[in-house]
Amino acid sequence: MAMIRICISGMTASGKTSLGHMLAAELNIAHITKHTLDAFHKATEEATKKGKSKLEVINVTITREHAKNFDDELVQLAAKKDCVITTWLGPWLIKDATLNVWLNASLAHRAERRAKDEKMNVEEARELINEKDLQNMKAFKEVQGIDLNDHSMFDIELNTEKMSLKEMVAVISMMALSKEKKLFT
Repeated sequence: MAMIRICISGMTASGKTSLGHMLAAELNIAHITKHTLDAFHKATEEATKKGKSKLEVINVTITREHAKNFDDELVQLAAKKDCVITTWLGPWLIKDATLNVWLNASLAHRAERRAKDEKMNVEEARELINEKDLQNMKAFKEVQGIDLNDHSMFDIELNTEKMSLKEMVAVISMMALSKEKKLFT
């Protein structure tokens, strides 16, 4: 049987990591998540000490070399084992994915989620998410030639406002396992 590789993508705070963690546990496979959240927290602390705003922290230049190294590492990690990959560009980078999933959620919902997680007000979270989304979309297009609005490679799109994590895990598990058995293609 071929390896199972499920790529989950979506905009900032759409629920990629939470869903990936639960799905990987359900399927008893690895969860590969590559994001800059830890670096963001560290940079935010440094920026705060220097008197900069959180919005200034987001304005980081992504070089082609940095992007290629990040992408290459993700592909190498995913090639080694059955896994759930939760990162923005997974579906564009993992060419032999079993299933590609896009998570939808409104900016308002994502801001509420981020505000709760980061213990900040909703408006600040909305500004940060919007800025990060715009920066990432621009950088991915310019540096890697990837258009996040092109969802042609996705097998399914799920609305995280209308489905629970358990419901999404059930749907994705069924699809991935059925597709793997050639029943869903």
